[in-house]
Amino acid sequence: MKLISDIRIYKSNSDNVDGASLPAGFADKKLNAVIRRIVMKLRENDFSLGEFTHLYINLTTCSVDGNISPAKRSVDRYNPWYRYYDVNISGELFAKLGVCEVTDEIAGIICDVLVKFFLYDRFDKDLICSCISEAVNKGEKMCVKFKEKQAAKSKAEVFLFFTDSCRYLPLLRVSDAEGRIIFEEYLPESIDLNCIGEICLSSKKVTVKPRKNAFTEGIEPISFDLK
Repeated sequence: MKLISDIRIYKSNSDNVDGASLPAGFADKKLNAVIRRIVMKLRENDFSLGEFTHLYINLTTCSVDGNISPAKRSVDRYNPWYRYYDVNISGELFAKLGVCEVTDEIAGIICDVLVKFFLYDRFDKDLICSCISEAVNKGEKMCVKFKEKQAAKSKAEVFLFFTDSCRYLPLLRVSDAEGRIIFEEYLPESIDLNCIGEICLSSKKVTVKPRKNAFTEGIEPISFDLK
C-alpha cells in the first residue's frame, strides 16, 4: 500500500454527487500548514489510506449517512488516486470556514474520518490521534525524519519542519557511530522537496543532491565539510 500523500478540505452546501459541481476550496494558510503537518506525521509512521493516496474531506450542511461517509461520486478512472468523503457540519461552523479560526475543529474532523474508515492492524485509534495531536500542538516545532544515509562510521539524516508560511525547513544532521552529533545545519527553506534527493556521505564531506526531474535544472548540490 502507498503512503498517504495529501489531505485537503473543501466545503459545499449542495449534494456532493456525480453530475454536481465539485466542492469549493477556501483560503486558510494556517489551517493548510496544520493539515500538511498532520500528513507529514502520518507518513513518518507509514500510514496508508489503502488503494488511494489523497483524501478530500468535504464539509457540508447537507445530510450525510452516519454524519461521515464516502461521497456518492464515482472514482475518476483517469485520476484514481483521490477520494471525497463528506462530513455533515453545523451551519455555524460552515459560516466560519475561511473566515474564522477553525483549526481545532478541522483537526478533530480529520481524526474522526481516519478513525471511522482507515483503522488497520498497526494503525489504531491511539496512533492516529497521537499523530494529529502532535501536528496541532507542536506547530512549527514539529519535525519528521525525511531521509537518511548510513555510512561505515557515520549517518546523515534530513529532518523536516513545516512553517506557518507553508514552506519546508530542512535540517541536515550527521552523527558518528556512537550517535553523537558531529554536524548540524539548516538547509534553505523551500515550497517543495525537489532540492532534497540523494545524500552522499564520506568521512570528510556530506552532500545533498537535488532530485532528478525537470524542475531541478540549475539547482546545485549543497555540500558541507565535516571536521
